[in-house]
Amino acid sequence: MTKPIRRTAHVALDHTLGATLLAAPHLLGLSTRARVFFGAFGAVTVAVNALTDSPIAVRRLLSFRTHRAIDLAADPLYLALPLLTGIAKEPRARALWLGSAAVLGAVVALTDWDAPADS
Repeated sequence: MTKPIRRTAHVALDHTLGATLLAAPHLLGLSTRARVFFGAFGAVTVAVNALTDSPIAVRRLLSFRTHRAIDLAADPLYLALPLLTGIAKEPRARALWLGSAAVLGAVVALTDWDAPADS
């Protein structure tokens, strides 16, 4: 079965998630600790995607294979850190964390990592 998310769509979804993680903590009035966590992860997400080889890249410095390796390394940290830091105890932060974790997991699982590059 072919997975439905191709490179450009993956990068666009990641950009959207990164922007959400940068803005939502402030809009939700989260704690400083939560704002730092989500802001840092959002900034890294935007930066990695801006540099990933795709038609919407700012600079094509990272291959899609490298992007996948970064996703596979960073996503478990994203799942664990709120539990280890206590951020998951804040109801609004927990909602943002669980919702965004679901999006992260779905995007990674539904991406066709071996599809040819988009034009």
